[in-house]
Amino acid sequence: MNDMENRLRERLRGVYSAVTIEHIMHPHHIDSIPKPDGFAQCGSGCGESMKIWLRLRDDAISDAGFWTDGCAATIACGSMATELAIGKSVVQALAISAQDIADALVDLPSGNLHCAELAADTLRAALKDLLTIQQQPWKRLYRK
Repeated sequence: MNDMENRLRERLRGVYSAVTIEHIMHPHHIDSIPKPDGFAQCGSGCGESMKIWLRLRDDAISDAGFWTDGCAATIACGSMATELAIGKSVVQALAISAQDIADALVDLPSGNLHCAELAADTLRAALKDLLTIQQQPWKRLYRK
């Protein structure tokens, strides 16, 4: 770890839990997935946006990726949302709430709950897209 990363971690410790800091500094699944089974992009009222890509294998989410232009808390929430979704069925993943994401990040400040809401909303939208493609596979041809 370099000096700048140490200073940043010190500043973050005053606000966030160790789990949240880990997801800020080393986000999990922060990448797109080629030819995903489900995809969504959502925005928040504060101008941040998030994209989530999903892959389904054997009736479970086998891979997930995300990208955001949001703040540190939004990065952590996107990272945790994808982490929570992997290995779950679509029905189980649809049940992941903003509070579940905040709880998994351990004491996410209440002022950052909108970041968890953005991640949960984007995950839900990607899951709905996945279900639409399963029911109407021809729609995959019209994806950009």
